[in-house]
Amino acid sequence: MFVLEKIEAAAAERKGQPAVISGEKEISYRELWEKSDALSVYLEEVLGEDKTPVVVYGHKDPMMLVCFMACVKSGRAYCPVDVSMPPERVGDIAETVGNELLLGVEIPESVPENIRVLSPEDMEKAINARLGERFPESKWVKPEDTFYIIFTSGSTGKPKGVQISAEALTRFTDWSVTLGGSPEEKKSAVFLNQAPFSFDLSVMDVYTSLTSGGTLYCVEKEIQKDMGKLMETLGRGNINYWVSTPSFADMCLSDRSFNEELISDLKAFLFCGEKLTKTTAARLMERFPKARIVNTYGPTESTVAVTGTEITGEMIEAGEELPIGYAKAGTDIEIDGETGEIIIVGDTVSKGYFKDSGKTAKVFGRKADGRAYYRTGDQGYLKDGMLYYHGRLDLQVKLHGYRIELGDIENNIRELEGVEAAAVLPKYQEGKVRHLTAFVVTSDGTVFDGDSRARLAAAKAVKSGLKERLPEYMVPKRVVFMENLPMTINGKTDRKKLEALV
Repeated sequence: MFVLEKIEAAAAERKGQPAVISGEKEISYRELWEKSDALSVYLEEVLGEDKTPVVVYGHKDPMMLVCFMACVKSGRAYCPVDVSMPPERVGDIAETVGNELLLGVEIPESVPENIRVLSPEDMEKAINARLGERFPESKWVKPEDTFYIIFTSGSTGKPKGVQISAEALTRFTDWSVTLGGSPEEKKSAVFLNQAPFSFDLSVMDVYTSLTSGGTLYCVEKEIQKDMGKLMETLGRGNINYWVSTPSFADMCLSDRSFNEELISDLKAFLFCGEKLTKTTAARLMERFPKARIVNTYGPTESTVAVTGTEITGEMIEAGEELPIGYAKAGTDIEIDGETGEIIIVGDTVSKGYFKDSGKTAKVFGRKADGRAYYRTGDQGYLKDGMLYYHGRLDLQVKLHGYRIELGDIENNIRELEGVEAAAVLPKYQEGKVRHLTAFVVTSDGTVFDGDSRARLAAAKAVKSGLKERLPEYMVPKRVVFMENLPMTINGKTDRKKLEALV
């Protein structure tokens, strides 16, 4: 069954049940379906035959989901952009997408002059004026059409948009409803939403929940910053399926009240986005002995995740790192014999990068039998069909689940006033990135030896400049000033020498 048909069936069966709860706001399945119908009618009136994707800006308001549904019902992909994105980044994405209309569940600080923002008030008026109008199913996105576009860090300093088709999302949800329990168990279940909607991990909780007839329970960014409020929010959520990065679980584990007494109905942890360590898995087993722990793997380009496995005590005791799973139905995992690169072949591989055929051609392709494949840049190996992760082939890292191209940060540092050169390196602990360090060469070569105040002020200036250009999670924790960056005999930055200084 097509993904929109699954959600329609859930809406028909569970009309009054909350589809989304976020803070003090919630929306029922009936409201989600009817309001998105009305908004899709408005989009068609305003945009006509133009099927350019639509940027949806905001955080975790239930109206974000109304906008997503309205876009795809009207035959257009949506592009979620979170409020944590700095204005310059928001502008870059909006300009790249190229639609004259932006759906503002919240109002962005600035957008290109040629783009009109539909405010929350005007959106509500547009919906209320058309409530009861049903948008024709024949105009919905087709299976081969792009359903959503998520922009990720790009090595050139500009984000790149990953296009996911409706068919790929359908195939993903066919599998995701089996993770951590049967599809039947997912009906009316409560799914935790930790990640912002602009991060592809959220696709796992949003669409597994909506296609199952579950309730999405969102924890807003500000709540996540306050441990007391976070524990209180988690405690009253009646959460059944926990979807997050391992880092978020690590943060919660720092509070002793985070255990099965706090979340007594928890059935399973579903992890994706970064490495799950044995330490984290063991602590969760101790605190939540009845809950399953499921480790999954997959880049944005393959629709969230393509492998998964339940973690056992035996796996934790074994000498190897925790496995990242067996391939789902419809997917094959291949390992490049020369480089060890993981290649994903299957029915959830992305259509490629939005408006970037050059980058698409480098990593996407078709097998002789027509199946799509994606070269991940990740290294790994297979053992009896089980996949294990072994690191990266390039300068891409994962921090708190976010995919970061170090070159993206470096290019933006170099554009700051007074900077001559820069290199960014990760700090690893238990094989997982804990923070980033930027090594900076100023235009005049100042290293601030013995002048801690000047050094701190200069480091603060670098971080402040980056926050205007990049999401906060991409800003390095440490800034180290050097007279020159060490170089290899080939004239490249010697990252091996810099690693010793991280």
